[in-house]
Amino acid sequence: MLHFSKTKIFFILGAIILGLLFALPNALPKDVRDNLPWPLPRQTLNLGLDLQGGAHMLLSVDLKDGLERTLKVQRDGIRDALREERIRPNMRIEDEAIYVTFKSAADDETGAPIIRAQSENVDDRAIGGGGKTLIIENVGELRYKITVSDAYLEFLSARTIEQSIQVLRKRIDPSGTTEMTLAKEGKSRILLQVPGANNDRVAEIKKVIRRTAKLSFHQVDPADALTLDRCVNQGRCDLGRIAYPSKDGGGSMIVYEREVVTGADLKKSSEGIHPQNGNPIVNFTYNGSGARKFCKFTADHEGDLFAVVLDGEIITAPRINGAICGGRGYIEGSFTMASARELSLLLNAGALPAKLEIAQENTVGAELGKDSIAKGKAASIIGLVLVGIFMWFSYGFRFGTFANIALATNIILIAGALSILGATLTLPGIAGIILTIGMAVDANVLIFERIREETANGRGPINAVDTGYRLSLAPILDANVTTLIAALTLYFVGSGPIRGFAVTLSIGIVMSVFTAVVVARLMTAVWLRRARPKTLPI
Repeated sequence: MLHFSKTKIFFILGAIILGLLFALPNALPKDVRDNLPWPLPRQTLNLGLDLQGGAHMLLSVDLKDGLERTLKVQRDGIRDALREERIRPNMRIEDEAIYVTFKSAADDETGAPIIRAQSENVDDRAIGGGGKTLIIENVGELRYKITVSDAYLEFLSARTIEQSIQVLRKRIDPSGTTEMTLAKEGKSRILLQVPGANNDRVAEIKKVIRRTAKLSFHQVDPADALTLDRCVNQGRCDLGRIAYPSKDGGGSMIVYEREVVTGADLKKSSEGIHPQNGNPIVNFTYNGSGARKFCKFTADHEGDLFAVVLDGEIITAPRINGAICGGRGYIEGSFTMASARELSLLLNAGALPAKLEIAQENTVGAELGKDSIAKGKAASIIGLVLVGIFMWFSYGFRFGTFANIALATNIILIAGALSILGATLTLPGIAGIILTIGMAVDANVLIFERIREETANGRGPINAVDTGYRLSLAPILDANVTTLIAALTLYFVGSGPIRGFAVTLSIGIVMSVFTAVVVARLMTAVWLRRARPKTLPI
């Protein structure tokens, strides 16, 4: 146990030097760190939200809103498929289901297989297709009930949250320079953390979150006043029609529910100035598919009105004077340059697939973060000093020094490992480091007590040290492995600050075993070989 080959010594010292090099940038000022020569690392620990300050939000995804959209899409698809066979049944959405009632037995015979064909595989990449998208039941004569299957709901939920995260990332951090956290939390929530966000930035983020930015173009139905009143005030709109209010307060209009083109058909958008009146506008360019659809629609509906709808409000409803086939256009309304730029950024990021609500919010000030760092440093230093004094008092200057050097090496290696991993240091992470300081000497205590026992039993210094390290190894590994299992469980089961604590604790456990069993043993072996003491000062 006390013999170290030159190769082992080389790797042990190499690991310590490597840890020191990666830990060193954390102690250097930024200007010095930025000017370090190329071979030396510059990466430092990332400070978490509770240390740097910023915004912490837990967003709730309205999956019911996504289900309603899915039902409408499925209803339109079934209607189109039936119309190709000249079948026009009564269709309505009620209680999270689509009800289809055929008008004759002949329509039922032809239409039922068409409806069943609309139920497709949830995911062709999954084994067995992942189940079917729709559940189709015959609930009466000529009547069918169509619901979304649980497998498809689960698939839609996961996809909705994933798309929401991607859209939010583009909206909040379009340049990709903010070190923010966006992650799925549970089945229907998203964790958002933006370090360094002040109150103005938080207000801007909230505004971005609450806007779905769903843009669509619809054909206007030139309904009479009676039909408009029935649709707007009584909610009894004709099939395939819907009423939207005007943003400028000029009443409501009935439009065809089917969208001509949507924000998904846009290639890019930007703010601009109207070529004639100089008012702010939003320029947009369609992708190839959107340009073809809009060109065909405007060519077929010359003289008709079409509405530009954003988040359930009609921004403008111009008349089509001729075919628009260039793939470019602009939206005009009561914009300012700031609001036009904001809308263009939202359209470039894409529409949120479902509504988001802020379920939990917490804003941490930068001063509070600095205070936490200062208190964490003070607690770490006090803990380190007290543990060092205890080791000197209990095991003498020689062996106490070995243990304290191993403890200092442990702290350096933890900092180096966290820097290499690019980990984020949080307040619970500091707690994990402080806990590690106390736990790190456990192994040394076991070893030194065993050496005392062997010395008391009459063994010589070299024999006592060798036996002490050899017989202490098993209980040290047992104790630390069980703690490591608990830390890993916290990491995989927990989230947010719990994970930060688990990461530092796990790394601290591994490093403490290395420094106590390997580094301290190497120092002890070198001292024994050089000093050859007659008795052990322990």
